[in-house]
Amino acid sequence: MQPTDKFRTDLDQAARRAAGKGEAAEVEAIRTFFFRSFPKVGDEAKSALFASYLERRRGSIEKAAAWLAGAGSVLLMDYDGTPFTKADWADIREAVVLEEEAIDIELLEYVMSLVLDHGAL
Repeated sequence: MQPTDKFRTDLDQAARRAAGKGEAAEVEAIRTFFFRSFPKVGDEAKSALFASYLERRRGSIEKAAAWLAGAGSVLLMDYDGTPFTKADWADIREAVVLEEEAIDIELLEYVMSLVLDHGAL
């Protein structure tokens, strides 16, 4: 199983375990899982990405979950091909740039390369 596949599966499980306990409990379970999944990424970047997820969640929970899983695949350096818009790539870029002084240089280069490839730099 690829890291991205495991991340998606575990993300779905976190949401399912919290289902039925109310939206706030589900969001908190997803947030906790997301933050624990990327110890090498600073809290500012994770907070920015999670805020983007919450904004998307207002429109469609399923689309927001797919977006968060795709963003996770980028942070895992195992981009899964999620069809991000230019604005999505800009959100990812802005989140990662918040941590540019502390983030692993290899991850920063990986993300910026994807952002550049998708025309959002």
